[in-house]
Amino acid sequence: MPPRDSIHQIVKQALIKDGWEITDDPYVISYGERFLFVDLAATELTSNDRISGQFIGAKRENSRIAIEIKDFRGQSAIADLEQAIGQYILYRLLLDKIDPLRELYLAVTDITYSNIFSEPIGELVVTEIPLKMLIIDSRKIEVKQWIPPQVIEK
Repeated sequence: MPPRDSIHQIVKQALIKDGWEITDDPYVISYGERFLFVDLAATELTSNDRISGQFIGAKRENSRIAIEIKDFRGQSAIADLEQAIGQYILYRLLLDKIDPLRELYLAVTDITYSNIFSEPIGELVVTEIPLKMLIIDSRKIEVKQWIPPQVIEK
């Protein structure tokens, strides 16, 4: 299993605060003879289940997500972006085959988002792939923004 990004626990805690149950940590994708490790999987919790929050992976009501976490701490933000895009696309292709109802998100801090994803190259990636993102306020340890905005069915 690859090493975890430095913001792994911050993202996990922010998701739990936001009402998600972590179901897998990491979320393992098995395809052919290969195993890949997405950082987290989660499901949306119903209001009756919110006391839980001790499992890893994520779910919330009828929603299930997988989260790839990136801290962008390499020497080159572009190299980090290339790696993040490559992983995101590969994981999305695999999830489409083995778990097509699970949505994939790339989680970054608000600082990383404002540094690279607010630049023209970052905006291009978000709109053209399209890249679903989870922006975490690293100081408050909470979800700051879902891209695209999360729609919660009532």
